[in-house]
Amino acid sequence: MKVIGLNGSPRLKGNSMKLLNEAMRGAQEAGAETQMMQLYGMNFKGCRSCFACKSKTPFYGKGCAMKDDFTKVMEDMLEADAWVFASPIYNGHMSSSMSALLERLYFSHHNYDAHERMVDKEYPSLLLYSLNGNQMFLDKMGIENSCKYDSFLMQNAFGSSKYMVAKATLQFDDYGKYHTAAVPVEKKTEYSKEHFPQDLNNAYELGKDLVARCSEKTESPRLA
Repeated sequence: MKVIGLNGSPRLKGNSMKLLNEAMRGAQEAGAETQMMQLYGMNFKGCRSCFACKSKTPFYGKGCAMKDDFTKVMEDMLEADAWVFASPIYNGHMSSSMSALLERLYFSHHNYDAHERMVDKEYPSLLLYSLNGNQMFLDKMGIENSCKYDSFLMQNAFGSSKYMVAKATLQFDDYGKYHTAAVPVEKKTEYSKEHFPQDLNNAYELGKDLVARCSEKTESPRLA
């Protein structure tokens, strides 16, 4: 069994990567082989709406027609058994690199013909998000609805999907070096020290859970 982890953050040692590392550690300790991918530095864009993946040609069902760095990523993902996506939340949404990847991945496997999945097997997934804001901000801006929808799309096309949002994460080691007068630094630091270790533990447990979900996969129809 193989689990692929994809980091959609430009920070290779940031909060998203820390969450991803823990989820992958959980998957490893549950018996899975793991592979990590860093999306920043890759050369690919989002869907160009060419509809080649929906055309009545032999290409139908073969994935995305665009050839760039995403091509190999998708091939590796489809050869694996489960996926973990990790991304910071920028302007209320996942990062542009992660958004572009899910755009291409989902639409090229979204079936317009019938309520059946286009893939030969299910790919359970886990989406991990890192948010600078607190729970009030999450609720007020409707950010969690966006996270839920990302997870729904993965479930719709590929199988069981779960998500987790780590809130009020610290952006810097030293806030004194930046213009952040509106940030309640002491309160945020205290919250992070108390809650981020639990977020990491939750990511670890969800990584183990992802492997368990792989063993429970069924050939179920795609959601309507």
